[in-house]
Amino acid sequence: MNHLTKDELAKFNELDDDYDKAYYLVSILFKDKKDKEGEPYIGHLTRVASKVNEKNTKVAALLHDSVEDIEGFTFEDLKELGFNDEIIELVRYVTKKDGEAYHDKISSILNSNNDEAIKLKYADMSDNYNEERLSKLDIEIQTKLRNKYQNEYIRLESYLKERNLL
Repeated sequence: MNHLTKDELAKFNELDDDYDKAYYLVSILFKDKKDKEGEPYIGHLTRVASKVNEKNTKVAALLHDSVEDIEGFTFEDLKELGFNDEIIELVRYVTKKDGEAYHDKISSILNSNNDEAIKLKYADMSDNYNEERLSKLDIEIQTKLRNKYQNEYIRLESYLKERNLL
């Protein structure tokens, strides 16, 4: 686990709660990362976590971009750090593979019929597609992101509404 120093790993291991561990981990992994608005990236992760209710889903929400966005960080790292299989599987469901089309990723999540993974991706997209956040971006980027997210957001929302999960 080359993403944490020996001292950071020791502090991580002192924590008992998975949510606290995940928060501590992403505060290190994303410490220098900014979102599209130039704000600390961890804000996105905590907002997504605040939009879901189940404990393992909240933990996965904090971790959801770790494998996709942190170079060299893997699902095996999550396992070695002691996160349970359900958390890792939720992160795996929402992690886009290199070269995978966004529509195909959303289809894969929907086809899983894993309600928690679908809720997690919906929470992620709700934050990414948030008008207040989008309005802070250049019009060209706003348009690109609206085009990217709109139909997929509707697909996830429809699934959740049809099942009374929203």
